[in-house]
Amino acid sequence: MAIIQKRDPEKTKSSLAKWLSVRMPSATDIEIHVAGASEVSGFSSDTIIFDATWTENGIQRREGFVVRAAPIGEAVFETYELGLQFRILQAVAQNSSVPVPKVYWLEEDLSVLGAEFFAMELLSGKVAPDNPPYTMGGWVAEATPEQRRTMWFEGLSVLAGIANIDLELAALHELDRKEFGPLGQAQLLGWQRAYLKYASRKTVPVLDYAWQWLEDNRPDDDHLIGLCWGDARLGNLMFDDEFRVKAVFDWEMARIGNPEFDLAWFMWFDKHFTVALGMPPLEGIPTDAESIAYWESLVGRKAEHVEWYTVLTMVFFAAIMMRLVQSNIAHGANADELEPMETNNLATQMLAKHFGLLAPT
Repeated sequence: MAIIQKRDPEKTKSSLAKWLSVRMPSATDIEIHVAGASEVSGFSSDTIIFDATWTENGIQRREGFVVRAAPIGEAVFETYELGLQFRILQAVAQNSSVPVPKVYWLEEDLSVLGAEFFAMELLSGKVAPDNPPYTMGGWVAEATPEQRRTMWFEGLSVLAGIANIDLELAALHELDRKEFGPLGQAQLLGWQRAYLKYASRKTVPVLDYAWQWLEDNRPDDDHLIGLCWGDARLGNLMFDDEFRVKAVFDWEMARIGNPEFDLAWFMWFDKHFTVALGMPPLEGIPTDAESIAYWESLVGRKAEHVEWYTVLTMVFFAAIMMRLVQSNIAHGANADELEPMETNNLATQMLAKHFGLLAPT
């Protein structure tokens, strides 16, 4: 379920044309030919895809762009920090071989599109859809088992590449969110606690139980901290025709923590689209044991806390589902249809199953 966003296409085209004229002062006759949004993947930010033509030094040019904008009105997160996302993409590009889109400009003037945004290059490739899930049809389901195995290990290689980024060289000091606690496990859990409080309007016993379990079983892993992508899943990767990763998207949930969080999120999210829906894994997708072993071989250490981070993943995504429901209702969706999902969704169901608790209602 993606968040509902409504923008006037003609107004958006006009605003982008005026904005590009400022960003590209040597360009004339700027026209926006296509303006749209990506609806097959994603849960939160507003993505605007467009082509632009212009004349520069007597030469007519055409180029595609992607604008990543903070959503307008009720949204999944309280803040979106587009400037931070912009700088994370720059840092990842400069300090690793992890493929990310080239970012061009950051715009913090809200008068342009009604929200902060940044522009990046438009890439061509294949992205695993969320709506409907890639496990139910489309190019991933139609691929061979060998191709799916390739893309899965490609994804794990991306996770390892992110985990191996030198935090000091990347200089992403903005990610040290001291308001949530000292850097490390305490800060990560403090951030998650604050978000759960923000998202929760109703008591959900399985979430209360899971949170207490997280508190009681906190790993001592501050020495393992690194950059965490945050929303680590197939749907945030672009693949080429050889099923190799071409780009890594969506860094709005990036944090500093144990990168096993990304590993757990990556593996769990595939189960969210298979096991949780009563479906078997797609043939060719490696087992958790194979995935963990492969990640360990690339990162150079053992992944010792995967269960803890898997539970944290389920708790966090359950809170995201709460905000998705609340946000979409605020934007006009049918409350009677959506409100039950605020407490009874695939994440809370999987938590109940994990702990042998009664199914949520």
